[in-house]
Amino acid sequence: MGRGHLNKVMIAGSNESAYDFIFLSMIKMQIKELVVLNLPGLEKDVIEDLSYTESIFPNGALKIGNEKDFHDTDLLVITAIEERIEGETDHDYLKRNIKLIRKIVNQAMANSFDGMVLVASEPSDIFTYLIWKFSGLPKERIFGIGTYFDTIYFQNMLSKFFKISVRDVKGYIVGGSDRNQKVAIWSRAYVGGTPVLGLTVNPDNDFNQDLMFEMEEKILKRSDALKITESGYTIAAILSKILQFIGNNEEAIVPLVHLVDIDEYKAIPLSLPILLGENGLSASYELGFSDSEKQEILAVAKEVREKLDFIEQGK
Repeated sequence: MGRGHLNKVMIAGSNESAYDFIFLSMIKMQIKELVVLNLPGLEKDVIEDLSYTESIFPNGALKIGNEKDFHDTDLLVITAIEERIEGETDHDYLKRNIKLIRKIVNQAMANSFDGMVLVASEPSDIFTYLIWKFSGLPKERIFGIGTYFDTIYFQNMLSKFFKISVRDVKGYIVGGSDRNQKVAIWSRAYVGGTPVLGLTVNPDNDFNQDLMFEMEEKILKRSDALKITESGYTIAAILSKILQFIGNNEEAIVPLVHLVDIDEYKAIPLSLPILLGENGLSASYELGFSDSEKQEILAVAKEVREKLDFIEQGK
């Protein structure tokens, strides 16, 4: 596809995450045209306010658009999510949001959309899979934010504990969107090139299995608090960073939701390290999981597949 720099990015969302992402993109990114899809609930006075940013940081133009704008869009960013109704079950809430996402995708495909899709609506694993099904687009052009934030939080905790720059820390959280589906890959976590697990035997640094468990619990609690309707800044920063990787063709290794084949499970949306560049996803990054980690990931794949089966059966 060879798109090079992002010329046109379209945002489908009328929540704080969308507005914060637009602001960051306008001051940091060289995007020729930012288009906000005119969805119900879009605060046009906020978009008007944001449009004045053009005169201060002339990196690109912002406008409110419609379905006709899909045809030459390079990247569609979806943050759209319905607010939960009081007393609504998780199942009914998900069904309502599936209808919303499907409507957006149908509009895009009816207007010859042929770009990439970045999914920030949660659960991003389920929506990444459904958007692939709804759109018929190549799977390497559809990806969700997944456990990217969890990974950043994980790396920062290691950085602070060992008092070393986060740039010299490697480590990933992988798996699914639910809190019990996130897996810390300790076997491939490194601090300054030293395997983290090897540091558990050093009595001088107080790093042990209890601390590892404590870190995992903190990640899960922070993940619970990270809601798309309440944490616009965090989501916006993650989205902007992903756009930077794509727009600059940095070919970064990022733990994003994408469709993978793992053992007997095919096209399962899991958040695993993947190479990201100007054309979307290009190659899986093999971490070399330990046997126990692989079993945890397979268990997550099984749960996700069962949930997708339930959704696709229309229950």
